[in-house]
Amino acid sequence: MLDPLAYYSPETYLFATIAEGFSKTGQISPEALYLIIDWKAPRARTKHLSRLARIAGGTFTLATQRIAADLYSAVGSEQRLGVLMTKWGFRLPTASALLSVLYPDMFTVYDVRVCRMLGDFDKLGDKNWSAETWREYQRFKVEVQAAAPCGFTLRNCDRWLWGKDKQKTLIAELTSAD
Repeated sequence: MLDPLAYYSPETYLFATIAEGFSKTGQISPEALYLIIDWKAPRARTKHLSRLARIAGGTFTLATQRIAADLYSAVGSEQRLGVLMTKWGFRLPTASALLSVLYPDMFTVYDVRVCRMLGDFDKLGDKNWSAETWREYQRFKVEVQAAAPCGFTLRNCDRWLWGKDKQKTLIAELTSAD
């Protein structure tokens, strides 16, 4: 059972506790997977539940066990992203969010706000899995790191760009309100 504080501030909990537990055991609880999905895609979380259960041929719990096993046994980052997008039917935004929690040094979240700050990549999230998708995601990751202040972790690069877009949006709204 997750600490109720995880529901109030999931990112604080997700990137510490869940990642550490997964790296040690190769397992993730259904509640933790659901929290990650809710953190990235709250409007689609119930659709994910039923879709993943259907793919697993059983329950969301079974799907969670199989997803964890697939990710833990995958050979490298490319295979991890590929299995989430092909076998489990995740689109890049949610797949990258899940992987950025479990492998924070290898993945960054593909997000519309970050894409706006980079001025590119807005169509990458619509693509199906392919070698080209992987190459473009790698280019995205490099651009995320290059656009943020030097010395930031990959996760903080992503957060900084997200915050920069949020700041830009709020300032524009305040300016137009005057």
